Amino acid sequence: MRNLLIVVFAALLIQFGMTYADACGDKTMRVKTSLRYYIPQAAKNPSKVLIYSASLPNGKAVELRDFLNKVGHKAITMDDVGSIKNNLKSSSYDLVLTNLAEAPGLQKQVESFTPKTVVVPVLLKLPDSEVKAAKTQYKVTIKNPKDGLDFLIAVAKVMDSRSKRG
Repeated sequence: MRNLLIVVFAALLIQFGMTYADACGDKTMRVKTSLRYYIPQAAKNPSKVLIYSASLPNGKAVELRDFLNKVGHKAITMDDVGSIKNNLKSSSYDLVLTNLAEAPGLQKQVESFTPKTVVVPVLLKLPDSEVKAAKTQYKVTIKNPKDGLDFLIAVAKVMDSRSKRG
């Protein structure tokens, strides 16, 4: 009887006295949302990224370029659309990061010279209607990026879609 009373008391103490603990499997649900997942992919399968610096806030294009190069991609930045269009004629890239205003013109340029290149618009503080239209028009978009991880996810999506096609 005494042992039963101890077991019941311990069970009640555990049930009501302890805080709720997450199950062990919860951490596996976040595997594809961390740098630990995308950095080895970048090192194994590096991509060439062209960044239009006007698509990001001042100074952020250089930071993004340095970050992408650090993780294993090959990224460059350019300041004007004319030089980007000329560069697309002579070099091939896996993706071009640009703003939504320049995306249609660059898309036409890409389709004529390097059809495997994917134009990825960076959507900063746009109305929902424009975001929806851009998401239907382009394969991959980046909406209000917070850090380099958002760009790594976009690069991985482009490379995954390319590997599934080819």
